[in-house]
Amino acid sequence: MKKLFLLAAAALLSVAVSAQTLSLKVPENVPEAAREVLVQRFTQMLQGAGVTVGEAGETLIVEGVVTDKMETPGSASQTALSIDIKASLVRDDEVLVENTWPVKGVGADEEDAWLRAAKQILPRSKAALTFMDALKSKF
Repeated sequence: MKKLFLLAAAALLSVAVSAQTLSLKVPENVPEAAREVLVQRFTQMLQGAGVTVGEAGETLIVEGVVTDKMETPGSASQTALSIDIKASLVRDDEVLVENTWPVKGVGADEEDAWLRAAKQILPRSKAALTFMDALKSKF
């Protein structure tokens, strides 16, 4: 029984030592609520791929660019945004891997539209899994 426990402990330790660490940055131009959702979603993606999110290592920059904005007329106006969410793995100012998720959000104001758009990034989507495979190959 002791041998089994020691074997399991050694296996766990080797996984912990071999795990890569990546820092995750979302620029301040993304509204706070949407920034929190993006950090949560990309943290889930990275953890699913066996990557630890911390302050060391390479940097994964997640940024959003509004490509289209529309306002509906009327008393209950809505804001519709088309946003390109781009994630880039950067090492020494060189982009190693990047992917863009085109998303749309509609809300009572621009911040709400950003939040609804950010929630469309799904950690287990095909695009996310493909990106994580490419990311792991560059470590």
